[in-house]
Amino acid sequence: MPVFKLAMHPASEGDALMLSWGEEGTLHRALIDLGRTKNYRALKPLLQAIGSFELFAISHIDADHIEGAVPLFGETTLPFTACNVWFNAYAQLVDARERLRDLETLGVDQAEKVTIGIEASDWPWNSQFASRIVSTGSPEAAAPLPFAGGLKLTLLSPTDHQLTRLLPTWASALAEAHLRKEDKDPVEQAEVEGREILGGLNVEVLAARQYSGDSTRPNGTSIAFIAEFDQRRVLMAADSHADVIEAALERLGHSAANPLKLDCLKVSHHGSKANTSPALLSLIDCTRFAFSTDGSRHDHPDAETIARILTHDPERQKTLIFNFRQPNTEQWDDEELKTRWHYDCVFPAAGKEGIEFEL
Repeated sequence: MPVFKLAMHPASEGDALMLSWGEEGTLHRALIDLGRTKNYRALKPLLQAIGSFELFAISHIDADHIEGAVPLFGETTLPFTACNVWFNAYAQLVDARERLRDLETLGVDQAEKVTIGIEASDWPWNSQFASRIVSTGSPEAAAPLPFAGGLKLTLLSPTDHQLTRLLPTWASALAEAHLRKEDKDPVEQAEVEGREILGGLNVEVLAARQYSGDSTRPNGTSIAFIAEFDQRRVLMAADSHADVIEAALERLGHSAANPLKLDCLKVSHHGSKANTSPALLSLIDCTRFAFSTDGSRHDHPDAETIARILTHDPERQKTLIFNFRQPNTEQWDDEELKTRWHYDCVFPAAGKEGIEFEL
């Protein structure tokens, strides 16, 4: 049987994801984000062993997704090659704005570290798009994009509008992620803020809390897509905004009456309550949900997100897949809750870091 797997490697509170597809012994792979500096360094031996990726996608400029790319591109010899790189830098934001027919020029320094590194690598950068913009506004995004080995990606996010919205705050976003040329590389340390763990989870009450969508501009520029191979699909949501994904799915003809069949949803923004809406859940037919986070900094996943998932589809058996056993995930490994809401939890094996599973 052909292989189609998703690996969620340890990435602190962020993402370092790997898709593998094909036949055993001749697998193709895609790398999506690199977490933080320490996560890249821990993952480097595996990246070297693999040696080549069909796609390296940097979803957006939040530090917990892109910081690991800074030491990568600081290497004298890069540990792997990429046949395609997807990343929207400042130039792509400007071009997206121009495509929206607003030609105002902006004087933000474009020499951020990752842009410099991609240019120096000579890896094909956004080359599948004539405009060099990874956006649903690019004509190429109107159809699934093919990759070697039979994988197809359908782009759902970002839109040109979301890219343009980031322009006024691009410089401050770079500074926050330590991506400017003059910034010192981030210090390797675990920062765990105080966690609020809910005692006695009341799923109905949590699910009934008012949904308020994410409005942060960097998250809105997330590269999100459906990956399909061997008639199996996974939605890789990065930190995308729910309304952007909803609109994309509706353009593809999906509705509550005709939901998109998924074998897994890689849940947006590490399970933040602001990124998985009831409306989005109504547009997909899915029973497996994957979360990548160690719970540091932002206490993800939020209990409201998991409660919405459970109450949206209360009767079918569901699976929650976590790449860390930590307080915000472990609280769901409760036999009474699992029986009441028909779900199982999957965690990394004892002594193992991260998790990989067949789609």
